[in-house]
Amino acid sequence: MKLYNVEVVETLSRVVEQEANSYDEAEDIVYDKYRNGDIVLDYEDLDDTDYRPYPSQELKKSFNFNIDYDRTDKTIWIGTENTSSERFRCRNKDDLICAIKTYIDNNIELEPIKPEKDLSKKSKDYER
Repeated sequence: MKLYNVEVVETLSRVVEQEANSYDEAEDIVYDKYRNGDIVLDYEDLDDTDYRPYPSQELKKSFNFNIDYDRTDKTIWIGTENTSSERFRCRNKDDLICAIKTYIDNNIELEPIKPEKDLSKKSKDYER
């Protein structure tokens, strides 16, 4: 048996309504409230939980990809020289981030996950 490190990443999120003269002013006010402890996110604000190898996996090889955005039909095409392009709906920045992450997950190769220790081998630490 081998020992692996798994990082658990929780994302907390809350929408805060704020009166202001502009978005930038509203963001500054909410930022100050958060920094002063007036806004505290907790388990009820859990948005997502992700599990990742730790330390993070390394990229297997060099790569590049192109992104083309069509504002008319709100789609993007992402592709490389070596793979076919993929099309994604893209209405806003969050859609763009999601599309890029999805493309990377589907097409970019990572080095295999390496165990931290091989527990099947006896070591001085386990003999005590």
